Amino acid sequence: MILSSVPLFVKIGKAVSFPSAPKTSFSLFRKKSRRKPFREKKGNFSSTYGRPHHPYHLVDPSPWPILTSLSILWMMLGFVLFFHKYAAAGTVLFTGICSVIYTTSLWWRDVMREGRQGYHTSKVKEGLNLGMILFIVSEAVFFVGLLWAFMHVALMPTVQIGMMWPPLGIAPVQWSGLPKTNTALLLASYFTANAAKHALDNGDRKGCAIQLAVTIGLGVAFVYCQYLEYTGAPFTFSDSVYGSTFYLTTGFHGFHVIVGFRYLTVCLFTLKSAGPGRSTALDLAVLYWHFVDVVWVFLLVLVYVWGGAVPKADVGLCADGSCVLHTVLRRARLDAYQQDPSFFLSI
Repeated sequence: MILSSVPLFVKIGKAVSFPSAPKTSFSLFRKKSRRKPFREKKGNFSSTYGRPHHPYHLVDPSPWPILTSLSILWMMLGFVLFFHKYAAAGTVLFTGICSVIYTTSLWWRDVMREGRQGYHTSKVKEGLNLGMILFIVSEAVFFVGLLWAFMHVALMPTVQIGMMWPPLGIAPVQWSGLPKTNTALLLASYFTANAAKHALDNGDRKGCAIQLAVTIGLGVAFVYCQYLEYTGAPFTFSDSVYGSTFYLTTGFHGFHVIVGFRYLTVCLFTLKSAGPGRSTALDLAVLYWHFVDVVWVFLLVLVYVWGGAVPKADVGLCADGSCVLHTVLRRARLDAYQQDPSFFLSI
């Protein structure tokens, strides 16, 4: 009886279609793929070994950020030791500067390699542009703080500096000398940097290389002129608050000029390996260079022209003999410096 009913159930099973089980990724009846599963290599956590489905670049672990930070710390320590005239200050400062140059060069090398390998998508380039803009904003706030310190002591001079600005005994650097030449150099570099950018946009690599070389040369000339200005100035970093704020503000700007033309030098040497069309690295370098130009205009007006203007020696405004003596000596010192600046270098 039971065996005779088996064919009946088979016929009913063929006539009635039962719903099949939903197919899932864990189904035992799923066809196996010939593609090998993704397995990250030991010690490498990069997503580039797989198939990322997003426009972002997950970078590999890099030692350069922490090494660059330690190098900057070592360089700043060298500066502090140098200002306090320690015996080994020169060695510490030199090794710190070389270490910063070495680590940043290798860091930029890795970034450029990632760009040539196609990891810098349009979304990544947007992030790089935004990062440079935020960096420039932070640098602008930094220079605002330095100029704020200079303006604060200039607008409210205390008794310790003679209730006047520039302080008593200080013969400031005249803006009509080397600062005027530096202004002409940076203004010329503004146009050559733009010319290099437009030349690359139009596919003229040779013209871009020439304009970049001219811009770098103008930056080097600016740093050399500032070196001559520092060596010929009749005051030092420790000569009252004027000397400290002057050298600190203009010195940091000179450091940014060095960073800027070094960035342009990297763009010049990597110009042949750059892809067709616009270069994000060159665009950001030119943007940073324009920021350096704008900061110099503010320094020229506030530090050199306005902050370095010497008041006329009006003895009639003095109320005692000490004021008269200081006023006359100040005028004589300034006149002597204008006639023979080398005299103060021998003192």
